[in-house]
Formats: sequence, C-alpha cells, structure tokens
Amino acid sequence: MSLDLNQATPEDIRERAAIDRSARWPVLFFFTSAAAWLAVATLLGFFSGLKLAVPGLWEHCSIFNYGRLFPVHMIALVYGWAMQAGLGAMIWLMARLTRSEVRNGTTIIVAGHIWNFGVSLAMLAVWAGKGRSMPWLDFPAWIAPVLFIGYLMTTLWLIPMYRARRAGEVYVSEMFLIGAAVWFPWIFGTANLLVGDSGSAVMSAGANAWYMSNLIFFWFIPIALGAAYYLIPKIAGRPIYSYPLAKVGFWSLAILAGWTGFSRFVGGPFPAWIPAVSGTATIFLLVAVLATGINFWKTVKGDSDVKLWEFSPTLRFTMFGALMFVVYGILSALSSFFTFSKVFQFSHFVVGLDVLAVYGVFSMMIFGAIYYIVPRITGCEWPSADLIRKHFWFSTYGIGTVVLTMLIGGFAQAGQMNQWDSSFILSVEVGSRWVVGRIIAWLLITFSNLGFFYQLALMFFGRGRRSEGATLMQPHSPESAH
Repeated sequence: MSLDLNQATPEDIRERAAIDRSARWPVLFFFTSAAAWLAVATLLGFFSGLKLAVPGLWEHCSIFNYGRLFPVHMIALVYGWAMQAGLGAMIWLMARLTRSEVRNGTTIIVAGHIWNFGVSLAMLAVWAGKGRSMPWLDFPAWIAPVLFIGYLMTTLWLIPMYRARRAGEVYVSEMFLIGAAVWFPWIFGTANLLVGDSGSAVMSAGANAWYMSNLIFFWFIPIALGAAYYLIPKIAGRPIYSYPLAKVGFWSLAILAGWTGFSRFVGGPFPAWIPAVSGTATIFLLVAVLATGINFWKTVKGDSDVKLWEFSPTLRFTMFGALMFVVYGILSALSSFFTFSKVFQFSHFVVGLDVLAVYGVFSMMIFGAIYYIVPRITGCEWPSADLIRKHFWFSTYGIGTVVLTMLIGGFAQAGQMNQWDSSFILSVEVGSRWVVGRIIAWLLITFSNLGFFYQLALMFFGRGRRSEGATLMQPHSPESAH
C-alpha cells in the first residue's frame, strides 16, 4: 500500500493481513474519532485566538470568553485528537511488532466510547464555568476517573500482547510504546491527586506544570518516536542506523523526563533548587533529542541519493515531525536558562511551545503513521495525493506561523512587561498584535485537516482507491522506490 521497500514471504504477508483485519475496527474507531475532535479543536483554536485579538467580541456571551474557549480548545486537541490518535497507532503498532492479533476489539471500542464520553463531559463542564484554571487539567476532578477507566480498558490488552511476543530482542519501538502505556496512568493519577479544588495553590500549579511536561515527554513523544522507529526503516528499506543510539534516546527520556516541568517557575515561589534541577534535566534531554534526530537522518539518507521523503507521505510527515522534535528540544532547553526564562515564561511563547509539542512534533508524526496504517487495515489506498500534499503544506505553514509569531510576540510582550514604569495593559496590547498570526495559523491548520478528514471518512467506509500502487506525494517515484 504505502511505500514499503521490504521483501516479505507469503507466510509473513498472510500473518500481517490477519493482524490488520483484527485491528481494523478498533484502530479506525480511534482514528476517525480523533479526526473529528481535531476538526473541533482547530475551529476552537481559531475562535479563541480571535477572541484574544478582539476582546470585545461576544462580550455578552460567557461561553465565548477566552477563559473558556481556550481551555476547551486544548481539551479537544490534547484528549480528543492527540490521545485517541496515539491510542489507535499504539494498538496497531504493538500488534504488528509482537505479531499478535487484536483479540478484544469490541472491548477496546467500548473503552473508546467511554473516553469520548469523558472528553465531552470535560468540555461541557469547562464551558459551563466549572473549570479549575489548570492548563490541560481544567476539567473537574470527578471527570478524571472516567478518562482513567477508558484509558485502562484500552491499553490493558497491550501487556498480554507484549508478553506473548516471540523470543528475541525487544524492539526499541516496543520499549517506547510500553513505556508510554504505563507512564500515563502514573502521571495522570498523580497530577489529579495533587491538583485539587482545595489545598495549596503553589503545589497545584507545580503539579500542573509537571503533568504538562511529562505528558509531552512520557506519552506524546514516546508514541511518536515508537511509530517513527517502526516506519522509517520499513520505508527506507534498511535497518535503523544505530540501535544503541536508539536505546540512548529511550533511556535518556525515561530517566530525565520525570524531572522536568518545574523549570517553568524559574524565579517562582519554589525552593530555587527545584526549578534548577528541572531545568538541568530539560537541558540534558537534548541528548535524547539529538540522538534521535541523527539516527533518523542517517537511516533515511543511507548511501543513496534518492530522497524518499519527496515521495512517501508517511516519511515526509514523520521527518518533519522529527525536525520539529529537534526544534522543540532546543527551545525547551533554552527556556530552562534563567536569562531566557525570565523574559518568556509569562508570554505567548509558552503557548506556542506547547502547541509545537502537540501539533508540530506529535501530530505530524502521527499523521505519517495514519497514512501508513489505514491503507493496510482497509485494503484500499488514499484517494488523492493532491489532498495529502495540501495537508502537509498547510500544516507546515500553520505550525511554522504559530511558532514564529508566538516567539516574536512573546519577546515583544515580555520586553514590555519588564518595563517597571510601564502599564501592564501595554504588554497585553503589544502581545495581541501577534495573536493575528495565531489566528491565521489555526485557519491554515483547519484547511489542512479538511482534506484529511474527508479522505479518512472515505477510507473508513471502504471507498478508497482500489489499486496496487501506493499514493505518493510525487506522481513518478524513482525505480528504487517501487
């Protein structure tokens, strides 16, 4: 289906086909649900940016206040889109890696409905004014068990699959996926216990920042990297450049990620050593970031002059996500230095950095995985290469606009805030000028996902292109890429 240079025996082909059939409906359920939530999230992102740029807009309608629009936007983006897309990819990848069929498809789909119910409740509660004003944890505490149950019912079946894998070395993709599966209940449960409606506000803020950082480093990035370490060698037709380097990336993430998060409070109401240790861990995570970037680049480049990312949708999205991973790692490390953090920590830059992690890194890599997985579980190809190209370029321009405008706008906003003899409202006005870029960015991302959602719906109903040839980004691929 998608570009795949590996040779397989007839027995391997039959085994993979059986695995894909068993995973079809659970994986499609999560992918289509995620795509629907993504459409909601991008529209809410546009409206929240519009409200921030024009504060007087809809001023008599409380549900359109920025304090409600932005939290529900992030809930839809993080829990509606990103978590479900990650779960769908996780199920298929683990089945393929362990060569195990998905035995509990109905239970997983029921769990998906529970998860969607929890996300819907979370959004409605925040929209009704019951939020906790904690980014990514804005919903009331009583909703957390609903999401927790839905998650456990989905991922619990991955453990038997992993234990039943065939003898041999554990793939690094399996390490990332299993790590993400077991890390999320720990960070989600811990954060919800510490972030309460009563108790220390300082502790709640610290736990919230710790949760956001760890959700990125312990869930989004491991799933994205697990998918990339599986897909890149498949498409490149060669083993990963350095397996030891891949393990360095995994263990660096596993050891250091849990210490991050508090660097957002450099100079804040915590003992000075806590943000310092957290910032140091974030800086040392550059080891994992650079090791991963080098590994991917060396694997794709190989000894050939053929630029496979020009032809493979999966590889193009995945490699762009890997590039954004390097950018995110560098910016996160810079923001851990006091001289940098004191300028940016209360500005639009922080929002831009979070969006870069969720959309620029995770989502772009997961788009690549979806473009690879869906043809294999549906038995048909993506209908339009043109729509895939538009999806990529609009997404690229969108995320680039978010990062650039939020970085420059954050610098301008923070510079004004640091003027002790200046009114605070001036910093708000300076920052709002750059919010226009954020509005444009979410418009671009919305357009990028219209074609994606349309094609995914066609694939869901089996209306894709019936062809043996892959849907490629360029109409003519090099001979070695067939």
